[in-house]
Amino acid sequence: MIPPTRKRRRIALGAILAIVLGSGTTATSHAAGSDSPPPVHGSGARTAVAAAAPNTPNAPEAGPPFTKTDGVWQVNTTTPTLRNTVTATSGHKTTSTFEVHTTDANGKPTATVVKLTDDNEWGVLVSGEVDAGKPASVKVPAGKLKNGVTYAVRSSGYDATSKVYEDDWSPYSTFKINVPPADKPYVTFPAAQATSSIDSIAQTPIEFGRTDPGPITGARSKDDGQQCSEPDSEGRKVCIEISRDAPTREDAAVAKREAGEALRAADLVAWCASKPDGKDFMNRTEACLKNVGYATLIFVDADDLPRFGTATFALYQQIKLYNKQSDTGTNRAEFDQQLTVVPTQIDAATEGVHLTWVPSDNCDDCTRSQVQWSSNDGLNHTPHWAVGEVGSQYAMTAKVQTIWNGTGKEQFDLGWLLRGSVDAGNAHAETSLGSSGDVRVRELAPRCDDIAGGTIKTGCVFPFFKPTWTVDTNLYPAAGAYYWLIQEKLPSHPGSRKWDSLVTYLGPGNNADPNGGDWTGAKSRGKICPSSWTPNSATPGGSCDEYAPASTYESGGMPGGLNQVNSGNECAQLYTKPMTGGTWGLLAENRNGYTGPKWNEKCGRASVPQDQNEGAFRDLGIKFVPQMRLLDKDGFFISNPGFEHCKNADTVCAWKKVG
Repeated sequence: MIPPTRKRRRIALGAILAIVLGSGTTATSHAAGSDSPPPVHGSGARTAVAAAAPNTPNAPEAGPPFTKTDGVWQVNTTTPTLRNTVTATSGHKTTSTFEVHTTDANGKPTATVVKLTDDNEWGVLVSGEVDAGKPASVKVPAGKLKNGVTYAVRSSGYDATSKVYEDDWSPYSTFKINVPPADKPYVTFPAAQATSSIDSIAQTPIEFGRTDPGPITGARSKDDGQQCSEPDSEGRKVCIEISRDAPTREDAAVAKREAGEALRAADLVAWCASKPDGKDFMNRTEACLKNVGYATLIFVDADDLPRFGTATFALYQQIKLYNKQSDTGTNRAEFDQQLTVVPTQIDAATEGVHLTWVPSDNCDDCTRSQVQWSSNDGLNHTPHWAVGEVGSQYAMTAKVQTIWNGTGKEQFDLGWLLRGSVDAGNAHAETSLGSSGDVRVRELAPRCDDIAGGTIKTGCVFPFFKPTWTVDTNLYPAAGAYYWLIQEKLPSHPGSRKWDSLVTYLGPGNNADPNGGDWTGAKSRGKICPSSWTPNSATPGGSCDEYAPASTYESGGMPGGLNQVNSGNECAQLYTKPMTGGTWGLLAENRNGYTGPKWNEKCGRASVPQDQNEGAFRDLGIKFVPQMRLLDKDGFFISNPGFEHCKNADTVCAWKKVG
């Protein structure tokens, strides 16, 4: 390594040092790299006294764009311009000789000189003549330097008027070549649309499987779904059997024909009737259980034979939670439940059937109403069916209301029993319709709280359902394009439902600040988007947009988080800009020697128009968080619908309007 000091130990005039080509191969040996500048203007140039000799007191500059990062010139081309200024007698003409060295792992110059030209034996570049005190420059020819490599350069002056060489070199400067990627966008999109029909808060029900549906015939063993009473005084029993499939084709036909009308008449969950039978669906506040199955009452002798008669009912259950006070008309949280029963067959031997629905919970402070039964026309309130009363006109619905009186937050479990008897006997059978779920899942376990602020106050939700914040990619296409690309490209896929990768809400009471107290989204944003950051000049009204959002634990600014970075410089860097024909593009950042994302980063940072940056998540905290009753560490997804038609980000994704 050659120490980068102004005065260096002299190297013998005949010392032979390797001059390397830009490709890294060794060229013909030359007397180069000496502490004494080479006599590029011929040996006849005379030496003057020190006072009259030209002088280059400063290190050279390299560019374009002639900017530094951490003391290193950042160059965006493999044919950079090198320049420096020589001081000499006023009115004289001067030139500069530039010598480029390779650098070691610490960025310090080595003794290896890069051959920049074949015009002289030393491989150095010599500028044209300029007035003393004016910058002299050279342009490095193509093929001599490599992209991504750091070099060192020094220069020495020559007074062309008095033909005097400078007897020493200038200090070294270092420069790194980072050629930006081609101006090709990852995503294209138009300017922001004037109007949009996208509802950022609307939730689409999902199909789910219950982890504790109760005893089901055939699910675990032959008779697991059948629960029987003790024999009555005449030695007869009543059994209840829950089955997923209809016991007979006739039962299935009645259920298929009549259930929709029965459920539309009940209408606790408005969208439930339109969902297919045999499946269960839910959103953040509603559950539609159309896979409860069939309940068959079996009237038998004590030894289970013969069967005197049976009665079968199709069962459909719904739960509705109210997530804000204005829905209930009270200052307490509420949720309602109902069981709709559609009779599909009642044998004459039963002489009639009676059912009882028994809901339960383990809530610490809840008030539950009595179960109220009602026929669809509202005229019948007794859950009794005579022989032959089958179909939707004889459907009945049992409803129960539960009020949560607690404070703070509480999640509790639900359970349901079904009891049945026949008029021909004096026995009652009972079976479970399952619970709100295995304790490890609790898919139907409500959580109520009074933590949400503003006018939302108390309410309840199903935490199992993970809501989705939908970015309005019609109004904010630049922001949506950026979020979608980060979701597709980063290994963590933050917030992507496609990749089943939740982000988790950083809520009040997180106590995550290493210095004590709550960590906030503003603090995370400050780490990724410090005040010193400036937007790319190509972005109109540009601002710094970070992703994952600062309001989540997945933010790169979250201390101790999985994606924590030291600064936003470690994030994938992007920017948006108008292109041709009214089209915009999302591109790799091209400033300060940045050569594009490696796509192994933990976060994203982009230059996005400020109105789109602010608008894309404006209502997240104002509406989405309170309406979904998100509490600290609750997970949610982020959707960017204008781009999700693209299978991946391997090719350019073009925006599509939604709605």
